[in-house]
Amino acid sequence: MGRISGTWIVGISALLTACSSAPASIAESEHVGGLPAEAITAKPGSSGGDRAYAFPTAGWLDGGARFAVVLAGSSSCPAFPSSIEVADPDTVKLGLNTRGGPNCTADMVPRTYIIRTPSGIDSSRPAKLLLGETTVALPPL
Repeated sequence: MGRISGTWIVGISALLTACSSAPASIAESEHVGGLPAEAITAKPGSSGGDRAYAFPTAGWLDGGARFAVVLAGSSSCPAFPSSIEVADPDTVKLGLNTRGGPNCTADMVPRTYIIRTPSGIDSSRPAKLLLGETTVALPPL
């Protein structure tokens, strides 16, 4: 067996440290695919304008206790919700990050994230999810 150089060990340690310092997903669960069948969604066209793709999309679950958001992108470097902020009683801002890489496949795969509705958001009123420059509508329950 050959010896492992100290430089190699330091490089691997730096890589592991960099990977472990990446933000974590705020989702309670996730799966590949679209919204669960029971998700309550806004009517088509109410999500803030015409978009080239049907993603992101979202729907209420569990009587408004949770919501699902579907993001689409590379299957090997998926986007995920990394932060959540209540901007006002009708608006939730989701910060997004990606994992994987540095080489990502050029495919478009939907991935659904289930997130607990933050306190301060009333699901009996229309709500908006802000994901960067994109707004997704959630209907009142």
